[in-house]
Formats: sequence, structure tokens, C-alpha cells
Amino acid sequence: MWFAGKESFISGVGGFIRRATLSVIGRAGTKMAVASLSLSVLLAGASAQERLERVNLAIPVTALSQLPSYAGVRFGLFREEGLDVQIVLMNGRLVGPALLQGDLDYSTLADTMMRAATTGLPVKVLAFGGIRPALALNVRPEIKTGADLKGKSIAVTSIGSTTDIVAREIVRSFGLNPERDIVTQGLGSQANNQTALRTGAVAAALFTPPYDVIAEKEGFRVIAWAGDVIKEQLQAGLVTSDGKIARNPGQVKRMVRGFVKSLVFLRREKNKVVEMITKQWKIEPEIAEKSYLVMIKTFSANGSASDSAVENVIQQTLKANKSQKQVGHSQVANLAFLEEVQKELGLR
Repeated sequence: MWFAGKESFISGVGGFIRRATLSVIGRAGTKMAVASLSLSVLLAGASAQERLERVNLAIPVTALSQLPSYAGVRFGLFREEGLDVQIVLMNGRLVGPALLQGDLDYSTLADTMMRAATTGLPVKVLAFGGIRPALALNVRPEIKTGADLKGKSIAVTSIGSTTDIVAREIVRSFGLNPERDIVTQGLGSQANNQTALRTGAVAAALFTPPYDVIAEKEGFRVIAWAGDVIKEQLQAGLVTSDGKIARNPGQVKRMVRGFVKSLVFLRREKNKVVEMITKQWKIEPEIAEKSYLVMIKTFSANGSASDSAVENVIQQTLKANKSQKQVGHSQVANLAFLEEVQKELGLR
């Protein structure tokens, strides 16, 4: 099973069952051929497993912003690169230390890690997934206008994350001061945000599809779309430590290739992806398709992002830390592997 549990999973796609059709060559010959074939398949399967290199990849939420990782695992795109990717749900605060200690190989928390790199953490973004915001602010029924959020709490994934920054920018667009007029609460997951909104612990919550659609069906309308306020905002991508890049550049390149192939797959195989979304989130096909169509517009086609989008993250971080220092893009991103992969795949 490639995804186990409601809130987290550690998984590969699992082994493939191979079948063969044998010509009838007599009962004795058939039995011998079947025995020989079975042994060959078992040995081949064991050999294939031995060749696969296991790596772990942390995601911060089980939302559609993570579709490149889901697709890469579910449809064997990482396995084609000789990688058995184990996806784990991890609190964003733990990702940086885990990467540096070597307990974690990669993460999709590219935006937050880019902010950490801006302040000096030795990590690098390798490729970009979400390059436009795919976030919606859903509110409780008593909130009629943006001004009604004054003095209220808004649920985000974690303080200082992209969801936190986007929530504050949306509030600012309502004419409120996000520093004094609202409180953001980092609750760790979309499921926790749902619970807080349902119980009235918060007046609003920032959601990624399909959770925004699910919330709407429950009576919590969307009061603002992040894309109407912020045109460029980096979200999920692929990130690792400087140490991993130095120790195993070959694996890093294969991981980047698998990630980029997943981005291409998402666009080429709509029906397969929608079916995956339907089953994974246990939602109706119509909602799955609607969510897919929203999300696909936010993903990079080849793993690249604009220089301005990267610069925005750097400047947002420096502003938040009241820092005047200069930070170059090479401090937060290593795109050499991405450029090589794009050339090899004919995407440049």
C-alpha cells in the first residue's frame, strides 16, 4: 500500500507482480518451465530490489501541493531512477535539523527551507514544484467581510511558513494590519486547521485543495484566493542539505530527475492523477477534477521558478528578520542538477 494512515505514510509503491504466458510444451516440460520461470522472476525481483536505493522524503502536509511527490511514488517515476522513496509526514520545525543530522534525505518544504537558508542554514533548494499560490482563506459563517476578521485567529500550517505569510498578505489586502489586528495559529496540518475551523477555535483557516472545497461544502466559504493577492509565491519543491549534495551528488541528480519527471507526468496524465486524488482523499471525482485543475496551474512545468519569485522569498525573510545583509540566490538554491536534468529530458 503506497499510502497508509490518515495523516502520515511511509511507503514505496511496492513490488510489481510479473506475469508470463507459457506455450504448452507438454506437462513435464511445462512444470519445469514454470519452476524455472518462477525462480528467475524471484531472482530478478530480488536483484531489482537490491539495486534500489532507499531514501526518505519529508512532506509537511497531506495536501495537493505535494502532488509531484505522490505521483512520483505512486507511478514509479522515482523507481525508474533507482530510488525507493519513502514519504514521511514531518512537522516543518523538524525538517532543518533532520536534514543536517542526516536523519532525513530530502524534503518538499522548499519555501521554508529557503527562508532558513537565507538566515544561514546549510540547505539548498534543488527544484521548484509550486510557483504560484494555491491557497484559499475559508471563514466561519459569522465572518461576512474581511474587516470582520479584526481581532480574530487564523489557522495556518506553521508560524513563519508560506501559509503564515500568505494569510498576513490577505489580511493586509482587507485593510487590516496583520501585526496587530489578527493572530495566526500554526496548527501543523490541514486536518488540524479543519478541526479548529469546525469547532470555532479559529475564525478562518488557510487551505490547499482539496481541503478548501471540502470546507466550502461544510459551510465555510472562501473569502479570498491567495492568487488574487500574490501573483508569485513559491511553495513545495525539493530541498536537501549541503552535506548530502557533497556526499552523494549522483543520488541528488537522480532524485531531481524523478521529481521533474513527476511534474511532467502531472500534466500529461490528467485522468490517472484525478483517479489517484479521488482514491487518496476519498472525495467525489468531480471535486478531485476541480482541485486538479486548480492545482495544475500552480505547478512549475519543468522544476524552474523565476528569479523574481526566489528574490521575493529572500526579501520577505530579510524584512521579517529586520536584516540589511545581502543574500545571493546561490546561498538558497543549487540548480545545477536541475539544469542538467532539464537538458537530458529535452525541457530546456
